[in-house]
Amino acid sequence: MCQPSTLVFLVLSIIAIDYLPLASARVRNLNYAAFCVISISATDAQMQSNIDWVCSQKFDCTPINPGGPCFEPNNLRSHASFVMNRYYQKNGREEEACDFSNTGRFINSDPSYGDCVYDY
Repeated sequence: MCQPSTLVFLVLSIIAIDYLPLASARVRNLNYAAFCVISISATDAQMQSNIDWVCSQKFDCTPINPGGPCFEPNNLRSHASFVMNRYYQKNGREEEACDFSNTGRFINSDPSYGDCVYDY
C-alpha cells in the first residue's frame, strides 16, 4: 500500500510534467515527436483561442466543422488538437509551432481516428 505522501508526490509529478511540454520534447528529441496536441491542463478558453487563431491564419479548418471528418467528437479538446497539429505540421514541425502559449504538447502516437486523419 502506498503512503499518502507518495501518492501525492506521484499526482503532482504528473501534473508538473504536463506543464513542461516543450522541455520534455527537447529531452526525447523532436525528430520523434510526431504530433502536436492540446495540453491536458488547457482551459476551454485557451482551446477556443487556439482554434480561432489557427483558423484565422488561412489554415483549412473545415474538417472540424459540422459534417467534416473531425467534427465528432464535437468538443474543444478534439478540435483544438486537430488544428494545432495541422499548424505544427505545416510549419515544418518546428518546436515553436507547437507552443500555443504553453498549451501545446508533443505526442508520438497517431491521434487519428475513423475518417479523421491527422497530418504527419
